[in-house]
Amino acid sequence: MKQILFENFGAFIGAILTGIAGFLFGKKKLQAEIAGMSADNEAKEIENADKLVKLYKEALDDLGNRYEIKFKELSSIYDSKIKLLEDEINLHKRIIAQLKEDNIVLKQKIKNNGI
Repeated sequence: MKQILFENFGAFIGAILTGIAGFLFGKKKLQAEIAGMSADNEAKEIENADKLVKLYKEALDDLGNRYEIKFKELSSIYDSKIKLLEDEINLHKRIIAQLKEDNIVLKQKIKNNGI
């Protein structure tokens, strides 16, 4: 048993040293890969933020045009409502004038009939 242990002791120590060296170099490689992925993630976050800023900018640029269109629509609605109310006022003025004439005629009839 001791003989097998002494014969394989060098291989055993070599395997342990290889494992330690592999662990140390593998750790550095893993840290380098993590740093690379972190840099990629930061670049993607910056790219996504840039896209979001462009999206908001386009929405705000379009906001002026949409506001102008809505303002024109509202102005048109108010103009048509004003026109409608003016027409209604003119109609009422004509009705009042007609009623005044009718009233004058009726007063003349009453005066002539002596009631």
